[in-house]
Amino acid sequence: MVKENCDEAAQLKEAESTIPLQLRGIKHAILIGDECQLPATVKSNVSAESGFGRSLFDRLSSLGHSKHLLNVQYRMHPDISFFPNWKFYQNQILDAENVTSKSYEKRYLSGPMFGSYSFINVVGGREEKDDDGRSRRNLVEVAVVIKIVQSLHKAWNESKKKLSIGVVSPYAAQVVSIQEKLAHKYDKIDGFSVKVKSVDGFQGGEEDIIILSTVRSNIRGSVGFIDSPQRTNVALTRARHCLWILGNDRTLFNSESVWKEIVLDARSRNCLFDADDDESLRTTIISAKKELEQLDDLVNGKSVLFRHAKWKVLFSDDFRRSFAKLTYSWLKKVVLNLLLKLSGGWRPKNRSVDMCCERSSQILKQFKVEGLYVICTVDIIKESKYIQVLKIWDLLPFDEISKLTKRLESIFAAYTDDYISRCTAKSFEGNLEVPRSWPASPEMIRYRNLSNCEDENDLSTNQGDGRNFVENSKVSESLLLMKFYSLSSGVVNHLLSGKDIDLPMQVTDEQMDIILFNKSSFIIGRSGTGKTTILTMKLYQNEQSFRIASQGFYEAESSGVNDTEFDDEDKEIKQNVLRQLFVTVSPKLCHAVKHHVSHITSISSNGNSSTEINLEDADITTDFVDIPDTFIDIPKKNYPLVMTFEKFLMMMDGTLGNSFFERFPEAREGSHGNHISSRSIALQTFIRLRNVTFDKFHLHYWPRFNENLKKKLDASRVFTEIISHIKGGLQAGESNDGKLTFEHYSSLSEGRASTLTQQKRETVYTLFQAYEKMKTERGEFDWGDLVNDLHHRLKSINYEGDQMDFVYIDEVQDLSMRQISLFKYICQNVEEGFIFAGDTAQTIARGIDFRFEDIRSLFYTEFLTSKPIGKQEKGRVSEKFHLKQNFRTHAGVLELAQSVIDILYCYFKHSVDILEPETSLISGEAPVLLESGNDENAIVTIFDGTGTSGELVGFGAEQVILVRDDSAKTEICEYVGKQALVLTIVECKGLEFQDVFMNELGKSIWTNVERLMKQQNVSH
Repeated sequence: MVKENCDEAAQLKEAESTIPLQLRGIKHAILIGDECQLPATVKSNVSAESGFGRSLFDRLSSLGHSKHLLNVQYRMHPDISFFPNWKFYQNQILDAENVTSKSYEKRYLSGPMFGSYSFINVVGGREEKDDDGRSRRNLVEVAVVIKIVQSLHKAWNESKKKLSIGVVSPYAAQVVSIQEKLAHKYDKIDGFSVKVKSVDGFQGGEEDIIILSTVRSNIRGSVGFIDSPQRTNVALTRARHCLWILGNDRTLFNSESVWKEIVLDARSRNCLFDADDDESLRTTIISAKKELEQLDDLVNGKSVLFRHAKWKVLFSDDFRRSFAKLTYSWLKKVVLNLLLKLSGGWRPKNRSVDMCCERSSQILKQFKVEGLYVICTVDIIKESKYIQVLKIWDLLPFDEISKLTKRLESIFAAYTDDYISRCTAKSFEGNLEVPRSWPASPEMIRYRNLSNCEDENDLSTNQGDGRNFVENSKVSESLLLMKFYSLSSGVVNHLLSGKDIDLPMQVTDEQMDIILFNKSSFIIGRSGTGKTTILTMKLYQNEQSFRIASQGFYEAESSGVNDTEFDDEDKEIKQNVLRQLFVTVSPKLCHAVKHHVSHITSISSNGNSSTEINLEDADITTDFVDIPDTFIDIPKKNYPLVMTFEKFLMMMDGTLGNSFFERFPEAREGSHGNHISSRSIALQTFIRLRNVTFDKFHLHYWPRFNENLKKKLDASRVFTEIISHIKGGLQAGESNDGKLTFEHYSSLSEGRASTLTQQKRETVYTLFQAYEKMKTERGEFDWGDLVNDLHHRLKSINYEGDQMDFVYIDEVQDLSMRQISLFKYICQNVEEGFIFAGDTAQTIARGIDFRFEDIRSLFYTEFLTSKPIGKQEKGRVSEKFHLKQNFRTHAGVLELAQSVIDILYCYFKHSVDILEPETSLISGEAPVLLESGNDENAIVTIFDGTGTSGELVGFGAEQVILVRDDSAKTEICEYVGKQALVLTIVECKGLEFQDVFMNELGKSIWTNVERLMKQQNVSH
């Protein structure tokens, strides 16, 4: 005979009960369970309503089948069993002798509140949904639970008697919040255990003490699913000696559920206590509520911590990534709240936060927050003066701290003793620690190796031996190249939003000097030295200053200054907008800068910008859809403007009327006699087909020129002479038609503007004349024609478009002098409104040839001398700012780059500005040369011709393949498909990636070098 026993049968669905009943030979089935406790779980409401959640136990009971009641309970103290026995079992349950004995009554904490059974009324708690919106939590109750557990542990330490505690809550979010607060603190203590589970998770379990957190706290009396009598019965019957219920008595009383009866019962038995009656719990609740209010203020930017900040707090990309991984929004708020408290000068009183380090024990600090550690250092930055700041490096668990500490220590070892002394210097205002500051001069030396060099040039001469490198790491993991961001209310708001957007970056001391320079300036530096960063941050700084000034104006007007009479000029200022314009040639660089500027300016205005940057989508026609065709009355919301130089030309053309393109019938198609729109498909098609670029010049014009004239001249050099000198040079504007005459061009100094002999220049001019005639016959144009037409119209009519306050021109080396001089018409703020940045060693626009001194000369003749400036200021042109430190790559790459620059110096010394070599504080290996084992392209070998259907080979958003031109790009894309980003040299200008694969560029470089060496009879 076979017997089948089924425990917790009331939780087993009836359909599931049939499974064990199918066993062969069963004669008896014994169902053990309690229909007054948790039923079977059915997630579908339809199934539940249809009775599919009913157990076989419940079915038989409802049919009157005889059942045997085990009517003696051996677990609960009688004070605990009283209510469930009366409510759920009609007083049929008897208390066993063991639970009624005097010895079964335990007192773990002093005071009547912590007897065998009590309802602890927690007023002021606030229920809230978790981040997923599926469960609820009450962080004030969490704080009370943690305080009670701490008190129990303290009391246990004195007795060492075995004690088990169960913390129970109906809500999963509350369980998780309590678990995170406890942070496994009591997991490995012999004789003292704490388990935190949901009510369902505690079914069948028991502990010495049960702390029940009910969570709900609202004026409506809404308690949700905890009104289930069965779930409530389980929660109330888990404790042996003590059951302490935490809840809001008013909410539960108003629920009209079983909880109303629990509150009434506790009150009638004098077991209901206010948590505020206990001093330690009262302090805990006040502290928790205060913290919650501060956390709420973080979101709306009203926290007093923002207003009382004394320290500038900078956080790293690593911290940002660790912060983004935090699961719960409340935890993110707690971390940010700590950072804001630190910025206000608060420091822990009873424990040291200094870390044990050899040289930096008072520089490197750690602050514990919810089981994690904020790792930060005291550092010094230069603004209007040198000042201490807090740099937040990361948010780490304890076991990962040592790795970061070791890396930081290697960097601190390179600090000068004076620098460390200043970092560790402390100053106080009462109980608050405040930052120390020092005058901006003399310069503060950070690294030992730099300060030991009598001449800064010495540093670059011995880079190869590694002695001058502060760090040896991958560029992607470098702490020295790590980007930092300043904490502010706007930044906090975006961090809490979880959106991955660009933030305003903290710049270096050198970059800050340039940003704060209040005159028009010229910035030159090789790729990766931070030119674009300076331009965008100066734009952002000006936006910030203007917004602060505007807010001050509004606040003054709204706080009792209304009776003051404002003149018209003041009113204009109040209503005005800061008009800033950023221009570059490359559409992809423009696309990236446009989104970056949109992100960082939204921070200061608490706006919302979350558009991701996709270089594949960098399309001039979509990027400027929100910008008008003219500079006249541009909507304020469009500022600051970020555009390509081509868009700038089209807007200038639209501003002046009588468009340059009206002379071309193809461009007028679809305009129906109206003004030609730069967005018209006809005009865009015309420009694409009829604009003479170098490729078109080389393909369609050069082959048709007289062969005798082309001897010893190449197409690139001739096109450059035409665009940069004959039609776009400094002197071209002096001619009526914007083109140098034959005599003028022939007489140019051989040593400066042109390196050609006079005979070759005469030949070039003849080719230029043939080119102009052929271009007219073909109905085509080049950008020089449009630029000259704009200059011609601007001489006869006034520019009536918006006047810019600041103009930023990036990669200026890609523009001709005549193109640059157009900017003088749109900005009258000549003294401080222009910032030019670039590097003539990176001129990639075909047909452009000039040096930075040419820009300064142009600025003097075309900008300064034509504007009404004070006598003392007239004619003064600021010096060039030379950026030498590279923030993008390591010394191994820089050494290779410098070898290419040295070749340019040798063969093109009149076209390239000679600068001091770039420096890097991190070492690195030389670039790797990959060669295919056969004659095919290495790309084919790597990707195996898989195209779009093959497996990925490790290329991602941070990697790029660079090729010479569009034809090479088309060829490579056939092999790689969409597995990798492929860009031409022109397209990648100003962008940066973690890894770069240069496809056959090196071969073409060295082929050209060998050709040049042969031409000049230079031996290998």
